[in-house]
Amino acid sequence: MEDSRSDSVTDPIARPEGAAANAVGTAQDTAAGSNTRRHDLDALRAFAMLLGIVLHGALAFIPGAWVVTDASVEGDGEAFALLTTAIHGFRMPVFFLMSGFFTAMLWRQRSLPAMVRHRAQRILLPLVIATFTVIPLIGVAWSYATGASAVDGDAAAAEVKAEHSVWAAAALGDAAALERHVAGGASLDEYDPAYGVTPLSWAALHGRAQAAEWLLDSGADIGSLNRDGSTALHSAAFMGRTELVQLLLERGAGASVADANGALPLDSSRVDLQTTEWVAALLGVPFDKTALEEGRKEVAQLLGGTAERTDAAGGVAPYRDSAGSEVNEKRGLLAPWYWELLYSQHWRPLFTVDVFSHLWFLWYLVWLVGAFALSVWAVARLGLRAPRLPERLVVTPALYLWAVPLTMAAQHFMGIEGLVPVFGSDTYTGYLPAPHVLVYYGVFFAFGAVYYTHNEGGTRIGRGWQLTLALAPIVLLAGAGLTFPEEGGAAQGWARAGSLFLQAAYAWMMILGLMGLFRAALGRGSAPVRYVSDASYWLYLMHLPLIIALQGATQDWALHAVVKLLLLIAATSAVLLIAYEWGVRYTPVGAMLNGKRERVRR
Repeated sequence: MEDSRSDSVTDPIARPEGAAANAVGTAQDTAAGSNTRRHDLDALRAFAMLLGIVLHGALAFIPGAWVVTDASVEGDGEAFALLTTAIHGFRMPVFFLMSGFFTAMLWRQRSLPAMVRHRAQRILLPLVIATFTVIPLIGVAWSYATGASAVDGDAAAAEVKAEHSVWAAAALGDAAALERHVAGGASLDEYDPAYGVTPLSWAALHGRAQAAEWLLDSGADIGSLNRDGSTALHSAAFMGRTELVQLLLERGAGASVADANGALPLDSSRVDLQTTEWVAALLGVPFDKTALEEGRKEVAQLLGGTAERTDAAGGVAPYRDSAGSEVNEKRGLLAPWYWELLYSQHWRPLFTVDVFSHLWFLWYLVWLVGAFALSVWAVARLGLRAPRLPERLVVTPALYLWAVPLTMAAQHFMGIEGLVPVFGSDTYTGYLPAPHVLVYYGVFFAFGAVYYTHNEGGTRIGRGWQLTLALAPIVLLAGAGLTFPEEGGAAQGWARAGSLFLQAAYAWMMILGLMGLFRAALGRGSAPVRYVSDASYWLYLMHLPLIIALQGATQDWALHAVVKLLLLIAATSAVLLIAYEWGVRYTPVGAMLNGKRERVRR
């Protein structure tokens, strides 16, 4: 998203715009007047992009974490969960730091208006186009992947999936597997960590009446809440499962209980078809449109006017410790008013409805660039002078002294201030960026901009990278252990403080360690690395529909999980690289993403 060439500059606000630029980031050492390109930062930015393919590929091997659960998974997929945690803990902080560096570079080398135009062309325009092209393709891939799943298909594969968890067994209606899970100590009232859906609600969503009856007979609480505060009755009404609604009402389900958005089960039966298709695809729940509509009519008759609206569920869903309890004011939330606002009936859809999918980070980047531009304009307009941090606090290990505590403060708000265990940042993909997530990534973006003013070519900031990267996995394991206690739940007290410290330290250690590694290995640059760097933006934009479709097609292959993951990554990358070379790089799409390129003919 940045130009790798510099222009002669004098005035810090108005400078001539340079030539066409690379889409995702090239940098040069201009602090000392050098025209040396920062090949290392080009490559590091591309590395952060491409790790997204690895992360999304690995999710299929964590039971219940993705639209596809691969049949080759053994146990709970702990190794793959650790892999995704490790990537998530630093990948986006790296990207936003690089983006802050490149944004400051564009402003300094060109002008504020030129920087804004460049960012609009390289970030906002691709995001708008992808919203109406790539993201609908994700829905198509979801539909294919769930249609290819074994939930209603091959019995042998379904039996394997039922053994993954009590939630999968409930969704599949496998009473024998449910018995085994319960005998092994599985709870019938806890919601799964991936989707926040209880076993009873999974049975209701899939229309598994016998499994639902078994769960209720075995002690499942009919009022147990999903993560969003809804009940199994909401789930059954949403999918038009008449038989389930009748069963739940007969067993005493509350038709007057509202979810966290204030919606009654009757309201769930009136959700528009587009939203229903999206949610069903996300949850992997196949349905027939005609049957859905007919079922919802019958459900509405069963639920219509049965009770006066009450808010028995009360408050915001993640605040509750158990089914039906009120907001627990003793948990010591720092900003309860913020969460009440964020999860209120009117505001929650603006933050939580999935609009941008895996491209949410571009939307957050638009807001951060806007804030940067506004700050620069205001400082110049008022004739102020921005303070300059001492160099030792930017390019030496002394930066840990302020960067880690500042990141901890932002990290504190993740997972509803720790009520839900989260390693790294929350992800909100709605129309509006969640303020606490925007501030978190703003810390790294701002540091990247500050680092540009101290650009020393990478010789100091990444020093000692070998030791830093050797210690980072230890910090990761310790942080994950505190964040996700073996006894379940979320870290509290000193464990919570330690979790915040280790998460922040891990992010910065990985950033600085990788900056040192990439400076040492790729500081001089190379044509192949440069090519991959250019292509990485296209690969990340387009990878998700393809990798989901491949996961759906290969989920029942009899291969080791690691081998299958490597094949998924290789196949996705190869297809998109070929498409980039022959259908994108030298086209207007390529010009929009990377700047104009001309094929060299020999």
